[in-house]
Amino acid sequence: MKTRNDFQSHEEWVAFVRDSVPEADVPYTIAMGLTEMYRQFYELRSQPFPDRFSSEIARISATSEPARMESLEALNKTIMADMVQFLFTASAGAATGNASTYPITPREVIDHLLVHLRRNNPYFALWTHYRNEVTGRDGAPEWRQYVIRMMGAEEDREIEFAQLMSELGRCLDLYYQRELPLPKRFYFQIWFLHSTHGPERNSMTRALVQELVEGLESCASA
Repeated sequence: MKTRNDFQSHEEWVAFVRDSVPEADVPYTIAMGLTEMYRQFYELRSQPFPDRFSSEIARISATSEPARMESLEALNKTIMADMVQFLFTASAGAATGNASTYPITPREVIDHLLVHLRRNNPYFALWTHYRNEVTGRDGAPEWRQYVIRMMGAEEDREIEFAQLMSELGRCLDLYYQRELPLPKRFYFQIWFLHSTHGPERNSMTRALVQELVEGLESCASA
């Protein structure tokens, strides 16, 4: 069976899962797709995926619903914490002169994040194209109308998320221009925003954007 990494977007992956596995297995399969994305995080940095996580994945896979779903969600949170710790350790190593593959300056961090968003977050990629290629032209549509036209998005929730991506993009641009450090707790939240679905996605994104704006305002008043 194909994996999450075989698809260009989370939406394509979810559609494939819904067509390919029994309905009862859909939530678990999608959650396992997130686990595999986390595994890729280590591979891209030439780091071994921790054996303790591999063993736990094997154990969970052998159990049955609903226990395995709860266990997998808990494991994903543990892997996320390990990923964050890895980045913190790499950052500290770079600060002391040791080799590190993790971007260390504020602008390098933003650049790294923007490359990922443009490649993997279709909403953010569309915003980037709109900002660079569409705005300023005669008869250019408003961003909301452009989203509806290009993505066929008609649900208010999807349109709102696309609008939030434009606000996030503006915030990241300002952090980059002012060389402000992006709070580390936001790095992975932003990285995986497009992989989150359900009503919590927009509320989480609104709160994140608001905190970024408040960080800009506090720096401006300092």
